[in-house]
This record gives sequence, structure tokens and C-alpha cells, in this order.
Amino acid sequence: MVFKTLYENGHANTTAIELQVSAPKVSRSLTILRATFNDELFYRRQQGLKPTPLADILYEPICHFYRSVSHIGQVAFDKSEPRELPTLNIAVTQSIMSSLAITISQHPNSEQLGKVRLHSWEPGSAELLRNNELDFGIALDTSLASDFNCELIGTPDSIYVAARSQHPIWQHMPELRLEDLATHPFLYLESKGFNDKIDPFEMYCRNANIELEKIDKVSSREAWFCHLMTMGSVAFLPAIEAEACKKISGLRTEALAAEQVKLLHGDRMSPKYYFIENKSTTHRYTPKRKALISQMVVDFLKSK
Repeated sequence: MVFKTLYENGHANTTAIELQVSAPKVSRSLTILRATFNDELFYRRQQGLKPTPLADILYEPICHFYRSVSHIGQVAFDKSEPRELPTLNIAVTQSIMSSLAITISQHPNSEQLGKVRLHSWEPGSAELLRNNELDFGIALDTSLASDFNCELIGTPDSIYVAARSQHPIWQHMPELRLEDLATHPFLYLESKGFNDKIDPFEMYCRNANIELEKIDKVSSREAWFCHLMTMGSVAFLPAIEAEACKKISGLRTEALAAEQVKLLHGDRMSPKYYFIENKSTTHRYTPKRKALISQMVVDFLKSK
């Protein structure tokens, strides 16, 4: 398959996309082919990969062989019952990762969705996505716009405050203000593309000339929870994550008043979640599976 496809299009990356495998896998296959036939098979030229004379000779019999194997596969695996959908590999920003997992597990259309493996959106996720080792991402990072399709899913309608159940911050409820939060150590979960340079709360305090007691960041939801429990800090989180955190003993979450949210985010600082995918039209997932995942995120971003 690699030989046939590479011969026809002359580009390793295009071959990887068409066969829905990673670029390194195509490279490894080509290395095996070269060793098997004791020939370079394809020379690198400015316009792409040019076949050698032996590759020209091999092309037709390999096409015949490919068609024969494909026919055997169709006969062997063509069954009346529907086949299992391929597992989706999705990289998700940690701010909504656990909630998306719960939502997927409870979705009524599980047959249409199939199995989904969630990965944390990390600095290396873009490269995995480029190599088709990830199907798509749901993240806050718009720096990838030139390489990928970045489609806005939505922004959260509300923000919650989280802290230990016995934290003194709760004495300000229900009139909790941003100024009250600034008198306690503040914690945020770092998300590339949103607060990896400066968190909106720190920016708000600077602009409003409010002295911030202390600010710390963590890179995982587990570290976030431990920090709240042991360091006397306060933090923000989206509504859907707040629902999950309410079940954690010793942790309390309360909605921040709408006017305070507006002060915090203004017109530009609200987190924006994007559906990120390769620009190639060849994907392992159907538009319906994509729409199901996107709608889940839209729905819980709108939850109160």
C-alpha cells in the first residue's frame, strides 16, 4: 500500500495522510521496501520523490497484488453486522478533560460515537496531530491556525470559584468580589493559548491596581486539587468542572456573580475552545462523530 500510494503521489506526507498513518510509519515501510528489493526505489527531488527504473517495473505487479489482497480482505471480513468504529484519539485541554470523559460515557448515542480515547493537550500534541497519531484536538491554542483548521466551539457562560470547604473566602458569599479573591493565594491551571503567558485574573489585578497576595500555576488537574487542599489557595473553573468537583469531599465551589465575570474577562479574556483538525479532507472520523463531540462541548459550556 505504501509503495503504490507513494508511487502515485510522490510525497511521503501525502501518503501518510491518505493511508491514515503517521509519517514515521511511511518512512519505516519505505526502509523495509528498499532493503527487500535492494534498490533505492524513490529518489528525493525538488518536486517530490521520483521512482527508480526498478520501481517503474514493480508498480504494475504491485497494483495487481494490492487488488488481490484487498479482495481477500473484503471476502474474509465482509459480515452482515456493522463493524466497530475506529477508536477516536482526541487531545483535550485539561480544563474540561474530565467533564468531557463523563459526558461521553453517559451519551445516549454511544453506538454512533464509538470508543474515544482522551489525551491531555500538551506542547507535543500539534506534532502528533500533524502525523495523524491524534485525530483532532479540543483546546484553547489558536497559534496553530496556519497549520490546522481551528473552528471556534464556544466560550463558557459562567465561572465558579473553588477552595477548601473551610476556606475563609466563603464568608464573603453571596457578595464575593474579585477584590476579595486577591487577598488570598490564587491558583490557575495553565492552558496553552489562554493563560500560558499571563492569567486573566493577574491581568485584571494589574489593570485595577489591586495587590494580588500570591499567584501560582500548575499543569495538571491533580496538582490543582492538591494545591487547593494544602496551600490555602483559591481558583476558578468552568461550570461543568464545578459540577464534578462538588462531589469531592473537602472542596467547595460557588458561581462567581455575572458582573464579576464581566469585569474579569471584559471583551477579550474569556477562554475560547476550538476544534482543531488537519486541513486534509481525509479523516478517520465521520462528520457525524465530529458533530457529536463538538455538541457535547457546546452543551456543557452553556451549563450553569
